[in-house]
Amino acid sequence: MAAARSLPIVDAGGAPRVHPGDGAAPGAPRPDLCEEDLPALLTEFYDRVGRDPALAPYFAALDMGAHIPRIADFWATILFHAGRYRGNAFAPHLEMPGLAPEYFARWLATFEATVDARHAGPAADQAKDAAHRIAYSMQLRLGLTPFAL
Repeated sequence: MAAARSLPIVDAGGAPRVHPGDGAAPGAPRPDLCEEDLPALLTEFYDRVGRDPALAPYFAALDMGAHIPRIADFWATILFHAGRYRGNAFAPHLEMPGLAPEYFARWLATFEATVDARHAGPAADQAKDAAHRIAYSMQLRLGLTPFAL
């Protein structure tokens, strides 16, 4: 999966918001996550997932051009109450044979690493907490015993 280049995000004063994953110096401060960051964050996340031999097969058939905006709406609704996501996020997982708790653990670790590489703050922490709840809930709904945290 090729990473999509995005336009820089600017703060209220017009200065570019730099993300460590975008070439910032190591140890540079990371901005908190905001709604406008979601497409770039999710693009990076799915690029990482696409390189994971265990997870990649589950996402290989997805049209990322269509998926990223939809999943960005999902996260914007969860985190920022945008109200744009309409659908059943669980339903596609019913069609993924062989899902096991260890795959959810890998998905979650990849999500957290992606968030941590780019963002720090209350909204970034909220995103990681929501990811834990989502992974736990999906495993239960799939009849799996959730992985130990």
